[in-house]
Amino acid sequence: MVIAFITGIFLGFIFFGGLYFSVNRMADMKHPAAFMLASLIIRMLILLVGLYLIRGDSFYNIPLALLGILLARTYLTWWVKRKES
Repeated sequence: MVIAFITGIFLGFIFFGGLYFSVNRMADMKHPAAFMLASLIIRMLILLVGLYLIRGDSFYNIPLALLGILLARTYLTWWVKRKES
């Protein structure tokens, strides 16, 4: 169960870190809408495959992974606000 939580944190950093990277790079792109769509598809694919692999035999793995994802989101939100101020 601890592995599911840590994996959730990792997946959250990939998803929301990728979002932060995509938004910052969007202005440099020739086709920003296509870039954001591709970024969304790749990030969602990684997240969903990760959650599928985590689920295993225990019901509690998914909620723990989601809790880890929310923790990563909270940390990255704090980090971005601190970085920009």
